[in-house]
This record gives sequence, C-alpha cells and structure tokens, in this order.
Amino acid sequence: MRAGKLDRRLRILRQIETGRDGLNQPIIEWGPVARVWAQARPNRGAERFEAQQVTGTAMMTFHIRYRADLTVKDRIDYDGKVWDINDVRELGRGVVSEFDCVARAD
Repeated sequence: MRAGKLDRRLRILRQIETGRDGLNQPIIEWGPVARVWAQARPNRGAERFEAQQVTGTAMMTFHIRYRADLTVKDRIDYDGKVWDINDVRELGRGVVSEFDCVARAD
C-alpha cells in the first residue's frame, strides 16, 4: 500500500469496561483504541421508505495498514461521524485491512 493514498485520519473505537455500577454490572463505554491513517472511499448510499418516512444510509469503505485486531464489533470515528463496521477483509497477505462501514443515525 502506498502511503500517499492514506490521507485521512480516523479513530478506531472499542467497547471498554470503565467500572461497575451499584449492582456490580459493568459500565461499558466506547473508547479510542488507535488513531490511524486511512483511505476513504464513499460507496453508494441507500434510501428506503420505512415507517411512513424516507430513511437514508451513508456507506463508506476504508483502507488502513493491516490490523489483526479489527472486528465488526468495533466502530470508526471519522469526519465528525461514528460509523459501524459491517465487514472486515484482509488484502495482500497482511498488508491492508479493508472494511465497509455505515454511518450511525444517532
């Protein structure tokens, strides 16, 4: 992978246990795991009629240097939005991690 194509910064977020509540249940928050350079490629979004209103989704594909710990349980913070990871693929025998994301509505 050519470093010149990695021209965007993003943060990988993961659920982290930050403590326990009064009932000894874990308190889970999303915390940063890493800040990495990436290539962002917008995909075609989608619109559909749902619950008597039109809803849309923004989709994006990212390329980063290979990370073995990246899973669909993680999230991405990019361009002021939080993105859910739908799919993670390895390209080039551990050279690049490619993953598809959908922007969160909240």
